[in-house]
Amino acid sequence: MVTITKVTDGATLKCTLGTATSKLCVPEFHGVLLRDKNQADISDSVGNVNIMPFDMCKRQSPPIPCTPNTCMKWVLARSDHTIRDELVLLDCCIVPCVFGGIIKIIDSGQ
Repeated sequence: MVTITKVTDGATLKCTLGTATSKLCVPEFHGVLLRDKNQADISDSVGNVNIMPFDMCKRQSPPIPCTPNTCMKWVLARSDHTIRDELVLLDCCIVPCVFGGIIKIIDSGQ
C-alpha cells in the first residue's frame, strides 16, 4: 500500500533536468500548519517563489543555471483534500517546467 503524505514548507523537490535537489517555499499561510510548518496547496507552484532553482539545468550542453518556470499548478492532487477551496499539495503531485523538466516531490517536509 502506498502512503500519500501532505506537503509542507521545506519539502525536497527534484527536477528531471536539474543537477541538484531544491526546496519548496510556502511563504503564505493557507490556514493549516503541520508540525509547525505551513501546509502547501497546489497553487504553491511558482518558480523562484515557491520552487527554488535546481542548481543547473541539463536541457542544453553544457548545462546552464536553472530558472524554474512553471505555467500551471501542481497536478495529481486528490479532490477530497482541500484548504480554503484549493487542493492540498500531496507528495504524489508533479508540475512541468516550461523548459522540459518534470518537478516532483521526493520528501514531504514533515
